[in-house]
Amino acid sequence: MGVWASENSALQNTKAVILRRGRGGIAIVILISVFFILALFSFPSSSIPYDVSRSARSNFNIHAFKDNLNHIRNSTLGFQKIFGINLPERSDKRDATLLQGKVTNFTIDWVDGVVGSEVSPKALPYGLTSSQTFERKPGSVGCWRAHLNIYTRMIEQGIQTALILEDDADWDIGLKSQLVEFARGSRWLLDSDNKAKGSPYGDNWDILWFGHCHSEARRSDNRRWVIPHDPTVPPRSVRTSFQQPDMSPWEQGDSPDLQTRIVHRMHWGYCTAGYAISLRGAERMVYAASLVPNNKSIDMNMGDMCAEFVFPDFTCIAPFPRLIGVARAAGSTVKNSDIADIDPDKAQVNEKDRTENLMFSVRHNIRRILNGETTFHSFFSNPSGDLLTLGEITRARGHPETLKPRPKKAMEEQKEHGEKRRHLKYLWRR
Repeated sequence: MGVWASENSALQNTKAVILRRGRGGIAIVILISVFFILALFSFPSSSIPYDVSRSARSNFNIHAFKDNLNHIRNSTLGFQKIFGINLPERSDKRDATLLQGKVTNFTIDWVDGVVGSEVSPKALPYGLTSSQTFERKPGSVGCWRAHLNIYTRMIEQGIQTALILEDDADWDIGLKSQLVEFARGSRWLLDSDNKAKGSPYGDNWDILWFGHCHSEARRSDNRRWVIPHDPTVPPRSVRTSFQQPDMSPWEQGDSPDLQTRIVHRMHWGYCTAGYAISLRGAERMVYAASLVPNNKSIDMNMGDMCAEFVFPDFTCIAPFPRLIGVARAAGSTVKNSDIADIDPDKAQVNEKDRTENLMFSVRHNIRRILNGETTFHSFFSNPSGDLLTLGEITRARGHPETLKPRPKKAMEEQKEHGEKRRHLKYLWRR
């Protein structure tokens, strides 16, 4: 309020001085008023997020606002909307994710999850199985439809970009700074560095897959945006990923760096804890997941699209390790998933909350944030330090690298791996 009050006081004093000089000063008053209004409203609408208020404000650079990269620090992380998917009966998950968004200073628009058993069989796509039905468990059907509901909302309302979060998502306390660095990489990969006119993440992307559990790099693109010595990168021993890009160029050799994150063009992925999608991507996903024969979960649909099985220019970009993880509340593991069926008799009990694939988890640090503390605790043992300030957590900066061509043996292994999926590509394009 201090900045706004001082600006208003200055304006009133200026008016008083000019009016004492006569009616001829009215025009000047009008001009000055217009100047102040423009100055106030032309300043970016982004509120100062807690994750930069202590570390970046002292290094404020007004020239940064000439580039929309800084829009990533606003209340929607540089997207037009942030949607959260939540089944109404899972108020526990909504409570947690709502508070996480609040303390990270961004706004989530909630969308009701879908109970799969309530989706009419007539609304399901024609399957690609022997029985030619969409054979998915109710939880998977509900997840599929909930994500599609957001895509269709984007189409109806002309929403250009959206970040989609599931209600068990968790993220690092320095997410805004992480996304700024990710965006530098995505711009470079999209050949729109310093030229982005639409999204601050660059133009002509379909999916930015922040919260995957499987990440394959595109074979035809050996460019990587490399972020070394990143305190937010978890140890290899705790990374849960079905498959990952080759990290040996940075994690092996004479000076290995086990806290390297990369941004790359994605060939395949799974899991939907959190990802961004463009309007073009939403339109294409509705076509692929609902309008044509399909018997896959929504994340497998996304994986097929990133592999360009349907559209040859479908563009996916991802970080590895991921930026959005999954939080597990204390209590029975039955609570963990609304998609998978977990037998209560075989369920285990978590004595404490835990978070997968994150170091300085918001969920894990909420009490510290609410207490106004300035250091934050790493969930896993951290080579950079288990208790760091926000400035220390977000200090990593990236650079572009182009990898050398892969050895012939590795290329042959990739070719064999691709042959196993060739039948999927045939089914999409027949």
